Amino acid sequence: WVGVFSLLFVAAFMCIYYRLAGVIAVCALGLNIVLVLGAMAAFNATLTLPGIAGIILTIGMAVDANVLVFERIREEMAGGKNLRTSVDLGYSRAFSAVFDANVTTLITAIILMYVGTGAIKGFAVTLSIGILSSLFTALFVTRLIFDYLFRYFHLQKLTMMQFFKNAHFNFRAMRGKVFAISGFLIVASLVLVGVRIHNRSMLGIDFTGGTVVSFNYAEQIPQGEIEKALQAAGYEATVTYKYNAMSTTDDRKLEILVRGDLTKESVDTTASPKDVLMNLLNKEFPKAQLSGGLESSVGGLIGDEFTKAALIAIGLSIIGIGVYISLRYEFTFALSSMLALAHDVIIALGIFLATGRTVSLTVVAALLTVIGYSINDTVVIFDRIRENARLGVCGTFDENVNLSVNQTLNRTILTSFTTFIVVFVLFLGGGIAINDFVLIMMLGIVIGTYSSIYISPQLVSLWHAKEPVSTNNNVKSVRNPEPKKAGESK
Repeated sequence: WVGVFSLLFVAAFMCIYYRLAGVIAVCALGLNIVLVLGAMAAFNATLTLPGIAGIILTIGMAVDANVLVFERIREEMAGGKNLRTSVDLGYSRAFSAVFDANVTTLITAIILMYVGTGAIKGFAVTLSIGILSSLFTALFVTRLIFDYLFRYFHLQKLTMMQFFKNAHFNFRAMRGKVFAISGFLIVASLVLVGVRIHNRSMLGIDFTGGTVVSFNYAEQIPQGEIEKALQAAGYEATVTYKYNAMSTTDDRKLEILVRGDLTKESVDTTASPKDVLMNLLNKEFPKAQLSGGLESSVGGLIGDEFTKAALIAIGLSIIGIGVYISLRYEFTFALSSMLALAHDVIIALGIFLATGRTVSLTVVAALLTVIGYSINDTVVIFDRIRENARLGVCGTFDENVNLSVNQTLNRTILTSFTTFIVVFVLFLGGGIAINDFVLIMMLGIVIGTYSSIYISPQLVSLWHAKEPVSTNNNVKSVRNPEPKKAGESK
């Protein structure tokens, strides 16, 4: 029902905001989901809970390309062009931004498939299929529908709502304060990471080895009291309560992470780890009435391998995106985007750890997804900066960046809003198994939107400062204008 609710919300929002164009986008979105499910069936892929999360996330991200195209159509119509010309130009001028944004997300999805295991790999496969099908439906199917409307129904007019009309925010003036806030959040996050690493409470058993046990409970006992009781019994444990706001009382769990071997000389070695802990805690806290229980264990050597794989995956994602952006734009754009992505990961991780949770492979997968999603908005702004540089619409590069952020502001807010709502619904009713994953995604969407507006473009702007904008066809010409030919006037 979570997926159905998400789909209905996105469909309703698109139809209200974009009217007829929104209806066209919803038709493409429905086809997109059918294609994803069909592709998974063709490859005999199993639809797991993380896989369903990937489909629901695809619902939110599929809107991105449609929004970008529709916003370009709106701009062309505002410039005085007729509808048919506006649609043609909207698709052609939005293509590079749509393509780049999806390729950068696909890079992280491929890396997830390469280093991921089990459910994470299933999520990555679903996301990859969703990205490719979204490109097809957003750029081909919707364009085909417009062509049929022009040919058979003589479409003459499109009406759309708009959040910001002629936005003229001075983002340059906020640069100092924003950098100070980001610097504080980064330092605070790194300090928290250091503290959690020092007391060995940051990493889950995927990286350190150990056992995770989860129980149903009748009454919530303070985490500190449970940890103190376990410590007195000789266990190095971290306790977390997990639940969903829209769940039933049966969907509440007490999760206990114990590092090392749960088998003690003082207990029956034939008993399972969850029975050992349940008997101990029910004796200490009778009101808790712990019952049920699931357990999973990971060896220390396997944990070391998972740690290496996680670090490699995050590093490869950031470097891969940096290389791609260097080829498509220039190195200063790539460096700015890589710094912004590191900014997003550090702050999202810091806030996540501040809630008392631990880092698992699922959290790493979420951070990689955040990297892929965060770069989407950044690439769209970079594409507009490049286009404005070619047209020479601003006197300085600094002015170009500020104009480009304002021009793409509607699209940035819209896509982030729709994706956040979809992920928020997942957080409320998607189940405990993906709760950590979805929380990171929610944080990543907010922080990624913030960095796409205030961090990466402003870093590029600082690099080029007051340099004049060239009208050459490459962004690289901003710093190195082509020399005048002999005999040409100065």
